[in-house]
Amino acid sequence: MNPRYKMLGIHVIIFLAAFLLARYITMQFVIEPTIWTTVVPLTCAWLIAPRPHVVQMQSGKEYGLKSIFSKKVFKV
Repeated sequence: MNPRYKMLGIHVIIFLAAFLLARYITMQFVIEPTIWTTVVPLTCAWLIAPRPHVVQMQSGKEYGLKSIFSKKVFKV
């Protein structure tokens, strides 16, 4: 599998998992759905999910994921 697509796939899976978990928790406390029941989980998932990170090396591009909780880049 191409490292670029692998990196993007992992990013999307983590983002969706964080969004669904935050959405489920939000819906437990809110009776009537509003715009905030979507915006708050999206914001939480955007903050938690690791960002794609690409570094140009002499041998080619190196792909990884970078989290706001760690300065370390997780190479794919």
